[in-house]
Amino acid sequence: MVSMTGSLVALALILAPAAVPQTPADLEREKPAIVQTALDYAEGYYGGEPARMARAVSTSLSKRGLMVRPGVPPFLVQMNADTLIDAANGAKVAPADRHIATEVLDVQQDIASARVFTAQFNDYLQLVKRNGAWQIVNVLWHAPPAAGQKTDGAAGAVERAVRAYVAALYTSDAPALLAIVHPQANLRTFAPPPQGRPRIIREQNPETLAAALAGGMVKMPGKADDAQVVVQGIDADIAAAKLTIGQTTTYLHLAMTDGKWRVVNALGYPPAPPATTSSR
Repeated sequence: MVSMTGSLVALALILAPAAVPQTPADLEREKPAIVQTALDYAEGYYGGEPARMARAVSTSLSKRGLMVRPGVPPFLVQMNADTLIDAANGAKVAPADRHIATEVLDVQQDIASARVFTAQFNDYLQLVKRNGAWQIVNVLWHAPPAAGQKTDGAAGAVERAVRAYVAALYTSDAPALLAIVHPQANLRTFAPPPQGRPRIIREQNPETLAAALAGGMVKMPGKADDAQVVVQGIDADIAAAKLTIGQTTTYLHLAMTDGKWRVVNALGYPPAPPATTSSR
């Protein structure tokens, strides 16, 4: 059993010596494979190719859709890998009518942020690279918004939401954290286990993190003002952002619910701990 403390060490963004950094050229070389994964995901669904969908998504996939319905507040729907792969059976839309557009928003080491917008669904993606292959682990999607829908001022509001999340971590303010994170948020890290084993996906829910904050278990490096926030994309009421604290990158998905932006998905990449030596 992984302890709560062990899980939080990764999420808390504690500094440690980093691995040899990738060059911009290294990262650029990853983009075609990430685009191909996004195409396998979208074309696999529309074209009735479950094998392509299975190749594109991690067995740990968490796919959230933001639903907006008359008379009820916006709400999230959930889909796992098995459900999505099964849904890929049967062709649905002809290639000319799919209108698939992909974009790699960022790549850092073995995680990436991307988007795939299509005729029926607009999706922000978070991916990890394992065993040489990129797979999707987190998705936030919605139906394409009406043409001409404005997002004036949304980038500032999204950045403020991310900085409110950072402030809650630095001040150990559990109520503030729960106010800015969606109750169904999935907070994940692609974390390095001890003894140099391959990275694994660790996750926790908002209540676990809030309890750790209240108990003084989360130790943050530096100052909150040092955090770097980049809003990677906004599509009406869903958004993607990149948060950098020290040597840790965290990709965030946010959704507009109850009139404010809230974190729905997080995928962090903490640096590997320093190598340890044993003596006899």
